[in-house]
Amino acid sequence: MASTTTFFLYLIFLLCSTLNFIPLEAPPPDFSTKVTYDPDSDLYIASYSIGTPPQNVLAFVDTASDVIWTNSKTAFKSASSTTYAALPCDDKSFCQKLNQKTCKIRSNQNCTYKIKYSDQASTSGVISQDKFSFDAKVDVGILKFGYATDTSPNYFEGKDINGCLGLSGITPFSFISQLGIKKFSHCFVKTSSKSTTMYFGSKAVITAKDSIPLVDTKYYYVKLNGISVGNTIVNLTNQPGRIYVDTGATYSRLKKAVYDPFLKLIKEEVVKPVAKSPHDFLEFCFKATKAEVDNLPKVTFQFADNKVNVSFVNGVTYLEFDGGVWCLAIIRSTDSESLLGNFQLANLNVGYDIGGKLISFTNMNC
Repeated sequence: MASTTTFFLYLIFLLCSTLNFIPLEAPPPDFSTKVTYDPDSDLYIASYSIGTPPQNVLAFVDTASDVIWTNSKTAFKSASSTTYAALPCDDKSFCQKLNQKTCKIRSNQNCTYKIKYSDQASTSGVISQDKFSFDAKVDVGILKFGYATDTSPNYFEGKDINGCLGLSGITPFSFISQLGIKKFSHCFVKTSSKSTTMYFGSKAVITAKDSIPLVDTKYYYVKLNGISVGNTIVNLTNQPGRIYVDTGATYSRLKKAVYDPFLKLIKEEVVKPVAKSPHDFLEFCFKATKAEVDNLPKVTFQFADNKVNVSFVNGVTYLEFDGGVWCLAIIRSTDSESLLGNFQLANLNVGYDIGGKLISFTNMNC
């Protein structure tokens, strides 16, 4: 029996060699990271380590960013890591795909990058690689990231935020694509005194009954079918189209064709004294008590051919200012895209099933 088994295994080996069989890579390990709200930047901050020995990094989580980066001035020091390396320009697997136009292919030139965000914040530096580890000292391996030598604005220089964990699905740059992660989830709370856990892998919290098809897994787009305020549906001339999840943006934004009729209905439903807006981008403000705001009609986004509805509590629909002034915290987009920002995602468990091309939104006391 033993000799027959050995011969059979030998045949399999010969067959695999002939067909140039390449075994499938093992899935990445399950891991997690603590996430905390930073009131200075209105971003959610994850904690992890880079290098050998490990150096702690605090980075904002951004589902619409492609690249991981960390600040060389305030967080990670490459000279202190024995596993650090800068990528050369002739690196075809990463650098040439990221920086084809500006990176001249010379063996002695490092691969550089520059990112400019929609709010005009920016970061630039050298594409590098090093070991990454997460909660419970889980080593996830060598990852490529931006070693930032210049950042703007000032909150990128602070002790509370010194990098970005790019969680888009863009290949090969993002954290998700580099590790081949198929599932992750987060549940934000808008207080700096409490952390929640972001899960990667099989422990990600994804609710089947609340799942919506992803129409794009590079960025997390879903089809928005409609919007209602209380029992009244926003009168839209055309379908509202796609909307994507952007944890790196504070407020949700709706494109003009959707926002104008939405704002009109909000003003009809919220019968309160109009107040002066403290910021130009907040177009509708009013005076009310917290109890009155809690009793206002709720805003609901309708997805998946109206099979899945996500109702936002009024605490994330309206933003409170001094003197009993409240402002609508869903704002007008400055381009043709609509997005779900992190203010509205508070106390929603968001589960990303990339392999199944699904995303779930579940109201939860995070």
